[in-house]
Amino acid sequence: MRLSAIDIKKQEFKKSFKGYDVSEVEAYLDTVANELEKMYRENDSLKEQISSLEKEREKLEQEIQVFRDNEKTFQKAIVKSQDLSEEIVENATKRAELIIKEAEIISSKTKLQAQEEIMNLKRELEELRIKNENIIEEIRSFIAEKLNLIDEYSKNRKILHMESDVAPLTDISIEKEEDRKDFGIDLNIDESN
Repeated sequence: MRLSAIDIKKQEFKKSFKGYDVSEVEAYLDTVANELEKMYRENDSLKEQISSLEKEREKLEQEIQVFRDNEKTFQKAIVKSQDLSEEIVENATKRAELIIKEAEIISSKTKLQAQEEIMNLKRELEELRIKNENIIEEIRSFIAEKLNLIDEYSKNRKILHMESDVAPLTDISIEKEEDRKDFGIDLNIDESN
């Protein structure tokens, strides 16, 4: 049974002949009642504080739970981002390796094509050199042949001049014309020169 301050103040005791001093007992009961009232108020205040603290604790526990849930979500996100970054790095590495291999293949093909083109150009240059030498040789032969013809013509001309000075006979002239034909000399040459 809970006693209130009013219960204590209203409490009455039987009076006996040799009992306690009534005013003293009443004063003591008032003091006890006041202290009890004070303790009840403090108790109620503490209960309110406890209730408030309980509510705050529940609120904090909810916030902590939210933080824990967020932490789990963040951890999952971190793990996923790590996995994703590893996958990106792995894919980038594979792509880089493929690009390098393609570049090496293209470089090799280009090198082979360049070497083949160089060989073709060397072959073509050699063919042109041989043709050039053949043309030069043909020109030399042609010029030598023409020089020989000029020498022959010059010799025949001198001979013709000498013959015309020695014997102006017509039958000799006929022979001269035949000789000229043998050497390919034009008959329309003026013999007076």
